[in-house]
Amino acid sequence: MRAAIGATALALLLAPLLGGCAASLPVGGERGSTGAPASIQRLAKQAAASDAVLATLVADDAPGCSAAVGRPGEPLWAGARGLADLAAGTPLTTSTRFEMASLAKQFTGALVLALVGDGLLGLDDPIGTHVAGLPAWGRTITVEQLLHHTARLPDFWIELEDEGIGFSDPADQAAVLAAIRRVEAPLDGSGYAYANSHYVLLAAAVESVTGKPFAATLQARVLDPLGLDARIQPAAVAADIAVGHDAEGVPIIAAWTAVGPVGLVTTPTELVRWSAQFASDGLLAAAAEGAVDSSEGLAEYAGERYGAGIRIAADGTLFHAGRWGGSVSILEVSPARDLTIAIACNRMGAPRVELVNALSTIWGAHGAASEEGAGGSDGGEG
Repeated sequence: MRAAIGATALALLLAPLLGGCAASLPVGGERGSTGAPASIQRLAKQAAASDAVLATLVADDAPGCSAAVGRPGEPLWAGARGLADLAAGTPLTTSTRFEMASLAKQFTGALVLALVGDGLLGLDDPIGTHVAGLPAWGRTITVEQLLHHTARLPDFWIELEDEGIGFSDPADQAAVLAAIRRVEAPLDGSGYAYANSHYVLLAAAVESVTGKPFAATLQARVLDPLGLDARIQPAAVAADIAVGHDAEGVPIIAAWTAVGPVGLVTTPTELVRWSAQFASDGLLAAAAEGAVDSSEGLAEYAGERYGAGIRIAADGTLFHAGRWGGSVSILEVSPARDLTIAIACNRMGAPRVELVNALSTIWGAHGAASEEGAGGSDGGEG
């Protein structure tokens, strides 16, 4: 069973016109054969093609995917297909919320940059200035290195697994920080090395300088002011949150509740609204400043860089992927910053890359995603 998309999609397409956004989609434009403005006919065809792609790539009787497309800040189409909970047979809808995995990093990055602007944090601050109990590397690794994944700390999940703590075993933020504190030295070498540990430390620094829980500060400084229906809710279980599944459809019960790199729960439509923050006046306008080479010597990723929680393709496309607890996601913003595509699925191995690339073709954007790139961008976990 699929979510009702036809009439809803058309309503989404018409809403900008009827809601005072005629400047971006002029009503008085060229008329098509039906007498409707050509822009409306074009958008209706794009919506129908998007519905068809979703129906082709995603089964209606298995964990599925939700997708949204729009101008940054202005959703134009949304669709969902598949089951939010395979055991219960609950269908996905465009209102179903997902664990967005590593897409949370750009929200953390935005908050850190805002606190830098406030003078509470400095990009050159050693992280040990704000997070107590770190080894010697806490005196040299900086906030900026953490943002750009050049601190070269190993991922905390490796340490937890070495201790026999599996993904379904409880591990809160304190336990994760304790695991990071046991790291004696960064990885050998220099330059980019993606790790969720970096953003756990950034969240801890936020708590140190604000005196408040990370989730509360993000809500008050970022999410609520923007009117976004999004929350930091790691490992949350609720009727409107999709259950993560492995590739065989077995539910994955998450119990790790680290914040900073993961834990954001929202919908693809809200991510389209969020992407307006990459504009020149947005919270992430400075996200690309100081971005570092993240191609890791791979020719197919030559020119790719990593900013404050966002990857930057050689052609200027902004994107990031996520994978956590049986949920996978992608957010992509076109080089011209005029089109955003957001995908969330609740099964490992779901066709997130095929979806984002097909929707890119339909809506006129260049797709930067590849499954190898998506896997690499979330570091295996996160």
